[in-house]
Amino acid sequence: MRKKRSNLGLRLLLFLLILIFLAAAAIWYIRPERTLDMNYSEIQWKDKLVGMIETRKPEIVITEEEFNHLAKKKLAEALRSQEHPVAITGTQLQFSGNQLTVHLNAAWGPMEFGAAVQYAMEYSARKVVITPEAVKVKDLSLSPGLFGLEQIEIDPGPYLPDPVTVKGMVFHDRQITVKLTLDWLEIAKYLSSY
Repeated sequence: MRKKRSNLGLRLLLFLLILIFLAAAAIWYIRPERTLDMNYSEIQWKDKLVGMIETRKPEIVITEEEFNHLAKKKLAEALRSQEHPVAITGTQLQFSGNQLTVHLNAAWGPMEFGAAVQYAMEYSARKVVITPEAVKVKDLSLSPGLFGLEQIEIDPGPYLPDPVTVKGMVFHDRQITVKLTLDWLEIAKYLSSY
């Protein structure tokens, strides 16, 4: 009888050790691969508008870096306005054509993890429509629905200076061309008051 109890205790201890090992391996696997932050700076719209006047083309180019600054600013504002169980500690956006990849680092209590969310982007009905396609943790691909990710529609108007409205967008590798509708006199007045 004692031998059976001893065997049962040994098996239980072995099972707990295996469980601890698996948990440690999972935590190690999901840890962030990249060093990311939430730092951003404001876009110099005046320089972009002056460049647009010089070329006489009603369009501006937003680079991947500028897009990152816009996204980080908006994300930081959203995170300040609500409490979340997961803290976003850093993000970086990359795009290639209409494919957007959002790399992020986050923490849930003391556990840190990194992931990449892939989206498809399109401009439709005066909005940028961003549709989640996949969530990746290293080589593991997961469904966006598993994390409650849904399609997002963004009105780009509030991100641009007042005298311009967005007419269309063309997605390129590492930049977006924003085609505008504007009144050149209003742009001149806006720049003189800047």
